[in-house]
Amino acid sequence: MSSHLATAPLSTKVTDDEKRAFVELCHAIGTSPSNALRMFVTAFNRRRGFPFDVSNPEGFNAETLQATNDAFNRRDLF
Repeated sequence: MSSHLATAPLSTKVTDDEKRAFVELCHAIGTSPSNALRMFVTAFNRRRGFPFDVSNPEGFNAETLQATNDAFNRRDLF
């Protein structure tokens, strides 16, 4: 019996900026974009859905999310 598993291509469309950031982040954490996508698919299938809360993927509370959003949009809070 062969230990080689058949593979199938999986593709999607993202913006150039999203792809660039994804590739840079993958390399920064020491993995390839292909491996990151395989890890996501494996986790998605194992959990039978998203392996994180899609409404709040960072897991931060509302106050932290608002502060992050304000900082990103350069709103003065004072």
